[in-house]
Amino acid sequence: MNKSDKDQEIRALLSAYLDGELTQADRQRVRLYLESSEECRRELEDLARLKQWTRELQFPDPPDDLMEELERRLSVRGSRRLGWGLVVAGLLALALYGLVQCFARFRWPAGWLEWTAVLLMGGLALLFVSVLWQRLLERPYDRYRKVKR
Repeated sequence: MNKSDKDQEIRALLSAYLDGELTQADRQRVRLYLESSEECRRELEDLARLKQWTRELQFPDPPDDLMEELERRLSVRGSRRLGWGLVVAGLLALALYGLVQCFARFRWPAGWLEWTAVLLMGGLALLFVSVLWQRLLERPYDRYRKVKR
């Protein structure tokens, strides 16, 4: 490995060296190389100064009313809720169709659409009951139960 390649390899490790994120072997390699390379030592000093300057930066906290306004503007909750509502409504309509087809004729589902609807409705019912049961079991231990929005 020539000096240029070694120099590039050590430079790539300088930030991690400064942050104390290197293994002992890599730390020793960097330390030994720094003894012989003035240029890498200057780059390490520059990185250390930059790290110190960024640590000293202070940003003012924006007012609460501005933050609430930004959150409201950037929120996608409404469209997300509408999307999920439409998906759930479509799935429920499909499941209801399958159930009506099954019970209207008093027979087992015949086609793939009817079976899909029955399985979907059963799965949704099972998920609903399991989530409801879990919520009921966890309710006494919920530390955020009394927090108001």
